[in-house]
Amino acid sequence: MLNGLVENFFMSRRNSNRKNLIYTLFFIAGLSLGITLIWPGILKNDNRTCFLKIIGDGSDGKVSIGTILSIDPNSLVKINNAKNKYGKILRIGDYCFRK
Repeated sequence: MLNGLVENFFMSRRNSNRKNLIYTLFFIAGLSLGITLIWPGILKNDNRTCFLKIIGDGSDGKVSIGTILSIDPNSLVKINNAKNKYGKILRIGDYCFRK
């Protein structure tokens, strides 16, 4: 009787770990596919460099003139009018990854 309970406990735990692994893999695959569909340029190295340069330059609160001049005026206005940091990151991503 006790042997059957212990065996069932470990079998259910193993099945639970497999399900968690499968759910995690589906989540990561869906997230990756979703980001790639929204921002197709994220796969290009030049676009990622653009994004990281703008984020890195603006992280201290001071943005250089070169960075400001590298962004077209319409995108710059959208980035400036964003309400929070998340919105600004989305607008910078739109600018760099949807070229």
